[in-house]
This record gives sequence, structure tokens and C-alpha cells, in this order.
Amino acid sequence: MIRRAHKEPKLQWKWVILSVIAGLIIVGSSYFIIAPTFQSGPVQVLVMLVGFIVTGAIIGYFSPGITINEASVGGVLVMIVMLLLLYITKAEIHFSASINLLLLILGLSFSWVGGWAGEKLQGDESSAAEVKSQKFLWKWVIVGVIVCFALNILFVFLLSKFFLVHVFRFATAGFIISFVVAGFIVGFKSPGITLKEPAVAGILAVLLDWVYLKFIISLRVPAMYLVVGLLLGFLVSLFGAWLGERFQQSITPKAKV
Repeated sequence: MIRRAHKEPKLQWKWVILSVIAGLIIVGSSYFIIAPTFQSGPVQVLVMLVGFIVTGAIIGYFSPGITINEASVGGVLVMIVMLLLLYITKAEIHFSASINLLLLILGLSFSWVGGWAGEKLQGDESSAAEVKSQKFLWKWVIVGVIVCFALNILFVFLLSKFFLVHVFRFATAGFIISFVVAGFIVGFKSPGITLKEPAVAGILAVLLDWVYLKFIISLRVPAMYLVVGLLLGFLVSLFGAWLGERFQQSITPKAKV
């Protein structure tokens, strides 16, 4: 369904509260599930921040109107609560005042990004024009990168948590599943035929993963792994998008001649 784009004149506190509730569940559970296994600060922070993207996307998608600001405000409140919980529970990672401020900004920013992606997946009045356009739509590439990266981080770390004996095997499975799901979501929710956009998004998401591994947690990734990852990211995202397009067509009423 295509909705009419409009901006609500005031902050909708109902959706701020729902954003906080959803955020505490998603961000909190993600952190406390992986923290005992992955005691690296950058990993724990990344998983938390991805939780903000997922929360923002849920609020942006399910709420009527434009509620990106509500998701952002909710993200700041959730980050405040999470920092308090880390302090109260005496977590192994400790942040300075400047890092705490940075995390508040990142909580707001990642929630905004998720909210924006959720709004685009919900659809707006510009979607009607996109149905007739055959141009390459970078908007859906960006949405695909956001969804792909978020799902990939959650799938990989959560699966690795429960299957440490075969960590590489299940991390690879999480990688493939997350890219297929992301491609499916973009292919299904975007108007018209959008196969190229999710495929390109898969490549960019792999590069984003590589940047994080190399420059944030200083993990050296062999060139062959990167090449294989780029190829897999492209192919599985394309496959997921194809499935999404097929499903979209199967539930779309056929026009009468």
C-alpha cells in the first residue's frame, strides 16, 4: 500500500514511548545475549547500535505519518537507560564522559537512520512515480545497505553465540541468511522491479563489514575472503531480491484487460 507522505506537526509521544519500549527489548536483549561471549568493547557497542537501527526501522515502518524524530528521541532515551544499566551491573566495558556523549549521539543517529529506512519501506507518494521509472534508484541501494548491514551483524553474532563449536560455519550461514532476507525485503517492498539495487547494496554492505573488521577491531581479513564475500554478497542479495519480486507479483492483483 502506498501512503500519502505528510509530516506530523508535533512530536507524537505515543511513538516515542513505543520506541523506548521496543528499543529496550531489542538493544538490551542483543547486548546481554552477546556480552558474555564477545567481551570486546567495539563488538558490544556495534551490536547495541545495530539494535537502534532495527528499532528505528520498526517504528518508522509501523507508525502512520513521518515518525523519524520520534524514533530518534526514543533512541537517545534508550541509550541513556542502557548506559545506566551498564554502570549498575558493573559491566566489563567502561566509558568515559566523552565516549558516553558520543554514544548518545550515535544512538540518536542510528535510530534516525533506521527510522528513515522504515519510512521508505512503508512507502510514500513518490513510490507511485518509481513504478513507472526504470532508472537505477540509489534510494533503495541505501535502504538495502542499512537493512543488510543490520541483519548481518545480528545474525552473525547471535548465531555465533549459540554455536561456538562451529563458529565459522554458523557465521557464514548467518551472513548468507541475512543477505537473502535483506534482498527479499527490498525486492518485496520497493515498487516496480528492483533487482540491481539490492545486489549493489549487498556489495556495499560487505565493504562496510570489511571496514569495520579492519579499522575498528583490527582484524585482518585475507584478500580471498573479501573477494568471496563480495561475490556472495552480490549473488545472495540478488537471489533474495528475486524472491521478493516474485512474492510481490504473486500477491498483486492482476489488472483487467
